[in-house]
Amino acid sequence: MQYRHIRSIVVVALSIALVSTPVGTTTAPAVRSADTLSDQIELTNRTETEAWLDETMARQLEEDHVPGAAVVIVNDGEVVLAKGYGYAELGSQRPVVANETVFSIGSTGKLVTWTAVMQGVEDGQLELDRDVNGYLTDSTVTVPDTYARPVTLEHLGTHSAGFEDTFSGMVTDDPDEIRPMEEILTDHQPSRVRPPGQYVAYSNYGTALAGHALDERSDASFSELVDDRIFIPLGMTDTTYAQPLPDRLESRRAIGYTHQNGEYQAHEPVTWTLPPEGGSLRTTTTDMSRFMIAHLNEGSYNSERILKAATVRDMHRRHFTKSEEVPELNGMAYGFIEMDRNGETIVGHWGDTPRFKSLLALYPERDTGVFVVYNSPGGGPARFELLQAFTDRYYPRADTPVVEPPAGAAERARELTGDYRSLTISESSWERVLGVMTRTYTVGATDEGYLTTASLGEETRRWVERRPGVYEEVGGGDLLVFQFNKNERATHLFRHSFGPATYERVPWYESQTVLQSVLGAGIVAFLSVLLLWLGGPVWRRWRGRGIPSDHERAAQWVLGTTSLLWLVVLAIFLFAWINFNAEAASPSLALQAGKVLPYVALAGTVGAVVATGFAWRDGYWNRPARVHYSVVTALALLFAWQLSLLGILPV
Repeated sequence: MQYRHIRSIVVVALSIALVSTPVGTTTAPAVRSADTLSDQIELTNRTETEAWLDETMARQLEEDHVPGAAVVIVNDGEVVLAKGYGYAELGSQRPVVANETVFSIGSTGKLVTWTAVMQGVEDGQLELDRDVNGYLTDSTVTVPDTYARPVTLEHLGTHSAGFEDTFSGMVTDDPDEIRPMEEILTDHQPSRVRPPGQYVAYSNYGTALAGHALDERSDASFSELVDDRIFIPLGMTDTTYAQPLPDRLESRRAIGYTHQNGEYQAHEPVTWTLPPEGGSLRTTTTDMSRFMIAHLNEGSYNSERILKAATVRDMHRRHFTKSEEVPELNGMAYGFIEMDRNGETIVGHWGDTPRFKSLLALYPERDTGVFVVYNSPGGGPARFELLQAFTDRYYPRADTPVVEPPAGAAERARELTGDYRSLTISESSWERVLGVMTRTYTVGATDEGYLTTASLGEETRRWVERRPGVYEEVGGGDLLVFQFNKNERATHLFRHSFGPATYERVPWYESQTVLQSVLGAGIVAFLSVLLLWLGGPVWRRWRGRGIPSDHERAAQWVLGTTSLLWLVVLAIFLFAWINFNAEAASPSLALQAGKVLPYVALAGTVGAVVATGFAWRDGYWNRPARVHYSVVTALALLFAWQLSLLGILPV
């Protein structure tokens, strides 16, 4: 129990400070009321749907600390309901209005990118299975031939190209830094870290690269193509990539908020420097309803057609299967993410910006679509809760959930324990910290045979075995699926509810337990050295001890300086993690210094190792002092080792 408390303290130390409106009318946020559950209900009953949605959204805005949101539901080619909830701006009490309020929707806008790419395929300008470099002959962008197999648009559209994750070049504090697509993609190209087509690992760069390929094959720019071939035909007059927003839309822009210490803080809009398809799309819910209807209606909206029916069906079908043994596990469609729930076929996408969270979900077999967007980070979990609640209400689960582990489950569960880290992670920069700390699942096992999963920022979940290697969430509908090597050892983990990711089992020395233990012990050790360093003269006077020799003082200074440097390095990157968006937009002087200081601290650590040898050979101080010096030096080495695994000390 004591160890668990220490571990919790270390985690906190590392991560701290890291109602409704139908179209044209407004209603203030409502208070929470009891859940409304019933048997399957017809979606076309607008009164029932509106009552349920009002109650659900009011509860979410209150519980998840979201000032405002907007939802649109479409069915059979028509808008069933479009409503705004809460406020687009708290100061003026400006409400969210579904057909007026403009939201940033982040990566949900990538569906527009992939629709445009498929228009290029239809026109014969692009081919899904061709080396993407074939489209970049006149561009400074070139995908390196790291692996024999080339990267294709098929790989980019399924997020299986094998790029490392990177945030650099995506956002900026200065709108004047927005540069042409070609320059950004050239200057901020991520490394290829695995063969294409092997695993799914979400890539913002991959989508931007596909948009650039289309741009290179066309006479018009990407933005012009999308305007002429998607937005104008669909009547999406309030949708734009423009930064800053045009005056006619700026007055209707939803403000992004964070909730801290019981209060909401407003933020200025993010400026996106990755090309238009990287996250700068702003739109209204009613505009997005037209886009959803076009996809549900096999490419047509009213008298306009943006894609052929066969192309739409191809975009919605599975293109990447993550587990042949578990076909019910969500994979990747083309541009669309599979989000099946309750046995229902669902494809869509979600989007994240620092303050806005969105989700678009299509039920092609039901001719139904849902789009929701929130103006605060609390919308992150809320959107998936809404998706599950909507599916449960209108398309409830038919089978019976598994309740108890079968015979032999306890032994099989123990073989699966360990840490599994997302492949969507940086391999070459300090940004790796974000992935290691927030995209790692620690899998445990209970004596009864249940699995447990824990991850920073999420509650611990329990899972029950459905069959070997396949586990169902207790009290939920999610699945965990394990992949095994030829020795029948689990090597990878997949989450049903999170299609565009693969989690790889990490060795014991990269586990969260080892990381937290080494960093925690290092912090304590370094602080003890500084205390002794500063308090030593007072202690010697009080005890009547003699003045240390020059060699002893030099050894103390080496370890004292090294300890201080490691603490400074950790503090710099802790604050960089906490202020990740700001550092990604414009690296601070502290972060730039932090990229150099680890090497200075490492040199000091090597010096401390040498000094340790002299201390024991020449009998510096007394034995307990020499032991303390040796232990701290060893921890400094382990500290450097763990920071190298975090990407803070690249070697």
